[in-house]
Amino acid sequence: MDELFSTLFNQPFGSDSGTQVALAAISTLLTAVALMLLAHRNDLGWWVQILAVFAGPLVLALSFGYEGLVFAVPALAIAAYGLWRFSSFDLRGRFTRDVGRAPFALPQLVWGAVLALLLTAAQWGPFLFNGYAFQPSTGRIWLAYAATAVVTAALVGVANGVRFAWLAVVAGSAASVATLFSGTPAFGTLLALVLQLLVAGYGYFVWGALRPAGAANAASGARDQHDDGSAAAYPPSPYRD
Repeated sequence: MDELFSTLFNQPFGSDSGTQVALAAISTLLTAVALMLLAHRNDLGWWVQILAVFAGPLVLALSFGYEGLVFAVPALAIAAYGLWRFSSFDLRGRFTRDVGRAPFALPQLVWGAVLALLLTAAQWGPFLFNGYAFQPSTGRIWLAYAATAVVTAALVGVANGVRFAWLAVVAGSAASVATLFSGTPAFGTLLALVLQLLVAGYGYFVWGALRPAGAANAASGARDQHDDGSAAAYPPSPYRD
Protein backbone atom coordinates (compact mmCIF):
# COMPACT_ATOMS: atom_id res chain seq x y z
CA MET A 1 0.00 0.00 0.00
CA ASP A 2 2.77 2.41 0.93
CA GLU A 3 4.66 1.62 -2.26
CA LEU A 4 1.56 2.07 -4.44
CA PHE A 5 0.77 5.42 -2.81
CA SER A 6 4.36 6.56 -3.28
CA THR A 7 4.27 5.54 -6.95
CA LEU A 8 1.00 7.37 -7.62
CA PHE A 9 1.69 10.55 -5.70
CA ASN A 10 5.47 10.66 -5.26
CA GLN A 11 5.00 11.28 -1.53
CA PRO A 12 5.24 9.02 1.54
CA PHE A 13 1.97 7.49 2.67
CA GLY A 14 0.46 9.15 5.75
CA SER A 15 2.42 12.39 5.43
CA ASP A 16 0.74 15.79 5.19
CA SER A 17 2.31 16.42 1.80
CA GLY A 18 1.09 13.04 0.56
CA THR A 19 -2.45 13.79 1.73
CA GLN A 20 -2.41 17.16 -0.01
CA VAL A 21 -1.17 15.73 -3.31
CA ALA A 22 -3.65 12.84 -3.16
CA LEU A 23 -6.64 15.10 -2.45
CA ALA A 24 -5.62 17.46 -5.24
CA ALA A 25 -5.39 14.52 -7.67
CA ILE A 26 -8.78 13.17 -6.59
CA SER A 27 -10.28 16.64 -7.07
CA THR A 28 -8.80 16.83 -10.59
CA LEU A 29 -10.15 13.38 -11.42
CA LEU A 30 -13.63 14.39 -10.24
CA THR A 31 -13.41 17.54 -12.36
CA ALA A 32 -12.61 15.38 -15.38
CA VAL A 33 -15.71 13.28 -14.66
CA ALA A 34 -17.75 16.48 -14.26
CA LEU A 35 -16.49 17.78 -17.60
CA MET A 36 -17.47 14.54 -19.32
CA LEU A 37 -21.02 14.92 -17.99
CA LEU A 38 -21.12 18.61 -18.90
CA ALA A 39 -19.96 17.81 -22.41
CA HIS A 40 -23.29 16.01 -22.72
CA ARG A 41 -25.08 18.91 -20.95
CA ASN A 42 -25.91 16.78 -17.95
CA ASP A 43 -26.92 18.53 -14.71
CA LEU A 44 -25.09 15.91 -12.68
CA GLY A 45 -21.81 17.35 -13.95
CA TRP A 46 -22.24 20.37 -11.70
CA TRP A 47 -22.95 18.18 -8.68
CA VAL A 48 -19.75 16.24 -9.39
CA GLN A 49 -17.85 19.52 -9.71
CA ILE A 50 -19.21 20.63 -6.34
CA LEU A 51 -17.93 17.32 -4.95
CA ALA A 52 -14.56 18.00 -6.60
CA VAL A 53 -14.28 21.31 -4.76
CA PHE A 54 -15.23 19.65 -1.49
CA ALA A 55 -12.73 16.82 -2.00
CA GLY A 56 -9.86 19.14 -2.90
CA PRO A 57 -9.72 22.88 -2.13
CA LEU A 58 -12.31 22.87 0.66
CA VAL A 59 -10.97 19.87 2.61
CA LEU A 60 -7.40 21.11 2.14
CA ALA A 61 -8.36 24.54 3.46
CA LEU A 62 -10.15 23.14 6.49
CA SER A 63 -7.32 20.70 7.24
CA PHE A 64 -4.14 22.62 6.46
CA GLY A 65 -4.93 26.33 6.62
CA TYR A 66 -8.07 28.40 6.49
CA GLU A 67 -6.45 30.82 4.06
CA GLY A 68 -7.27 28.24 1.39
CA LEU A 69 -10.93 29.20 1.77
CA VAL A 70 -10.16 32.38 -0.18
CA PHE A 71 -10.03 30.19 -3.28
CA ALA A 72 -12.25 27.28 -2.22
CA VAL A 73 -15.34 29.41 -1.60
CA PRO A 74 -15.30 31.12 -5.05
CA ALA A 75 -14.62 27.75 -6.71
CA LEU A 76 -17.64 26.30 -4.93
CA ALA A 77 -19.73 29.35 -5.89
CA ILE A 78 -18.81 28.90 -9.57
CA ALA A 79 -19.95 25.27 -9.51
CA ALA A 80 -23.19 26.30 -7.79
CA TYR A 81 -23.66 29.04 -10.40
CA GLY A 82 -23.25 26.48 -13.17
CA LEU A 83 -25.95 24.30 -11.61
CA TRP A 84 -28.27 27.31 -11.33
CA ARG A 85 -27.52 28.48 -14.88
CA PHE A 86 -28.19 25.06 -16.40
CA SER A 87 -31.54 24.98 -14.60
CA SER A 88 -32.71 27.81 -16.88
CA PHE A 89 -32.41 25.55 -19.94
CA ASP A 90 -35.18 23.13 -20.90
CA LEU A 91 -34.89 19.49 -19.94
CA ARG A 92 -34.27 16.90 -22.67
CA GLY A 93 -34.43 13.75 -20.62
CA ARG A 94 -34.05 13.28 -16.90
CA PHE A 95 -30.89 15.34 -16.39
CA THR A 96 -29.88 16.60 -19.85
CA ARG A 97 -30.39 20.26 -20.67
CA ASP A 98 -31.09 21.83 -24.06
CA VAL A 99 -28.09 24.17 -23.94
CA GLY A 100 -27.71 26.49 -26.91
CA ARG A 101 -24.24 27.39 -28.18
CA ALA A 102 -23.61 31.02 -27.27
CA PRO A 103 -21.61 33.13 -29.73
CA PHE A 104 -18.08 34.09 -28.74
CA ALA A 105 -17.60 37.77 -27.93
CA LEU A 106 -14.64 39.88 -26.78
CA PRO A 107 -16.27 40.86 -23.45
CA GLN A 108 -16.43 37.15 -22.55
CA LEU A 109 -12.67 36.90 -23.03
CA VAL A 110 -12.04 40.03 -20.97
CA TRP A 111 -14.26 38.97 -18.07
CA GLY A 112 -12.82 35.46 -18.20
CA ALA A 113 -9.28 36.83 -17.99
CA VAL A 114 -10.21 39.11 -15.07
CA LEU A 115 -11.86 36.22 -13.22
CA ALA A 116 -8.85 33.97 -13.84
CA LEU A 117 -6.55 36.70 -12.51
CA LEU A 118 -8.62 37.08 -9.35
CA LEU A 119 -8.73 33.31 -8.81
CA THR A 120 -4.96 33.12 -9.26
CA ALA A 121 -4.49 35.79 -6.59
CA ALA A 122 -6.99 34.01 -4.34
CA GLN A 123 -4.87 30.87 -4.28
CA TRP A 124 -1.98 32.84 -2.80
CA GLY A 125 -4.15 34.13 0.02
CA PRO A 126 -2.17 36.21 2.52
CA PHE A 127 1.13 35.25 0.86
CA LEU A 128 0.23 37.69 -1.91
CA PHE A 129 0.76 40.58 0.51
CA ASN A 130 3.82 39.54 2.53
CA GLY A 131 6.24 39.50 -0.38
CA TYR A 132 6.65 35.72 -0.66
CA ALA A 133 4.57 35.43 -3.85
CA PHE A 134 6.94 37.73 -5.73
CA GLN A 135 10.20 35.97 -4.97
CA PRO A 136 12.15 34.75 -8.05
CA SER A 137 11.65 31.11 -7.07
CA THR A 138 7.85 31.24 -7.21
CA GLY A 139 7.45 31.34 -11.00
CA ARG A 140 6.39 27.68 -11.19
CA ILE A 141 3.80 28.21 -8.46
CA TRP A 142 2.35 31.20 -10.33
CA LEU A 143 1.99 29.06 -13.44
CA ALA A 144 0.34 26.23 -11.51
CA TYR A 145 -2.08 28.61 -9.80
CA ALA A 146 -2.87 30.39 -13.07
CA ALA A 147 -3.57 27.09 -14.82
CA THR A 148 -5.98 26.03 -12.08
CA ALA A 149 -7.63 29.46 -12.17
CA VAL A 150 -8.16 29.30 -15.94
CA VAL A 151 -9.90 25.93 -15.67
CA THR A 152 -12.10 27.17 -12.82
CA ALA A 153 -12.99 30.44 -14.56
CA ALA A 154 -13.76 28.61 -17.82
CA LEU A 155 -16.57 26.75 -16.05
CA VAL A 156 -18.52 30.02 -16.03
CA GLY A 157 -18.32 30.01 -19.83
CA VAL A 158 -19.41 26.38 -19.98
CA ALA A 159 -22.37 27.23 -17.76
CA ASN A 160 -23.44 29.86 -20.31
CA GLY A 161 -23.03 27.65 -23.36
CA VAL A 162 -19.78 29.22 -24.62
CA ARG A 163 -18.05 26.58 -26.69
CA PHE A 164 -14.65 28.30 -26.60
CA ALA A 165 -14.61 27.92 -22.81
CA TRP A 166 -13.65 24.31 -23.46
CA LEU A 167 -10.47 25.50 -25.17
CA ALA A 168 -9.63 27.47 -22.04
CA VAL A 169 -9.97 24.25 -20.04
CA VAL A 170 -7.66 22.53 -22.53
CA ALA A 171 -5.10 25.34 -22.18
CA GLY A 172 -5.29 25.34 -18.39
CA SER A 173 -4.95 21.56 -18.21
CA ALA A 174 -1.97 21.60 -20.60
CA ALA A 175 -0.28 24.28 -18.50
CA SER A 176 -0.83 22.18 -15.36
CA VAL A 177 0.79 19.19 -17.07
CA ALA A 178 3.73 21.39 -18.07
CA THR A 179 4.29 22.52 -14.47
CA LEU A 180 4.46 18.89 -13.33
CA PHE A 181 7.41 18.19 -15.62
CA SER A 182 9.41 21.01 -14.09
CA GLY A 183 9.97 18.56 -11.23
CA THR A 184 9.35 14.88 -10.65
CA PRO A 185 5.72 14.34 -11.70
CA ALA A 186 3.37 12.26 -9.57
CA PHE A 187 1.89 9.60 -11.82
CA GLY A 188 -1.60 9.83 -10.30
CA THR A 189 -1.75 13.61 -10.66
CA LEU A 190 -0.39 13.45 -14.20
CA LEU A 191 -2.94 10.83 -15.20
CA ALA A 192 -5.83 12.89 -13.79
CA LEU A 193 -4.65 16.05 -15.58
CA VAL A 194 -4.19 14.30 -18.92
CA LEU A 195 -7.67 12.85 -18.59
CA GLN A 196 -9.04 16.31 -17.81
CA LEU A 197 -7.28 17.70 -20.90
CA LEU A 198 -8.63 14.97 -23.18
CA VAL A 199 -12.18 15.34 -21.85
CA ALA A 200 -12.04 19.12 -22.38
CA GLY A 201 -10.99 18.58 -25.99
CA TYR A 202 -13.84 16.12 -26.39
CA GLY A 203 -16.26 18.68 -24.93
CA TYR A 204 -15.15 21.29 -27.46
CA PHE A 205 -15.68 18.81 -30.28
CA VAL A 206 -19.13 17.68 -29.05
CA TRP A 207 -20.39 21.22 -28.47
CA GLY A 208 -19.64 22.05 -32.10
CA ALA A 209 -22.84 20.17 -32.97
CA LEU A 210 -25.04 22.28 -30.64
CA ARG A 211 -27.53 24.66 -32.14
CA PRO A 212 -26.86 28.40 -31.72
CA ALA A 213 -28.53 29.84 -28.63
CA GLY A 214 -31.08 31.83 -30.65
CA ALA A 215 -32.20 28.78 -32.61
CA ALA A 216 -32.42 26.71 -29.44
CA ASN A 217 -34.59 29.35 -27.75
CA ALA A 218 -36.89 29.57 -30.77
CA ALA A 219 -37.33 25.82 -30.88
CA SER A 220 -37.96 25.78 -27.14
CA GLY A 221 -40.63 28.43 -27.52
CA ALA A 222 -42.33 26.44 -30.25
CA ARG A 223 -42.36 23.32 -28.11
CA ASP A 224 -43.85 25.28 -25.23
CA GLN A 225 -47.02 25.90 -27.25
CA HIS A 226 -49.83 23.43 -27.89
CA ASP A 227 -51.31 23.16 -31.35
CA ASP A 228 -54.14 25.48 -30.30
CA GLY A 229 -51.65 28.16 -29.21
CA SER A 230 -52.04 27.65 -25.48
CA ALA A 231 -48.99 27.36 -23.27
CA ALA A 232 -47.68 23.90 -22.54
CA ALA A 233 -46.99 22.76 -19.00
CA TYR A 234 -43.42 23.19 -17.86
CA PRO A 235 -41.49 19.89 -17.70
CA PRO A 236 -41.34 18.36 -14.22
CA SER A 237 -38.16 18.74 -12.21
CA PRO A 238 -35.81 15.74 -12.48
CA TYR A 239 -35.17 15.99 -8.75
CA ARG A 240 -38.73 15.09 -7.85
CA ASP A 241 -40.32 11.68 -7.89
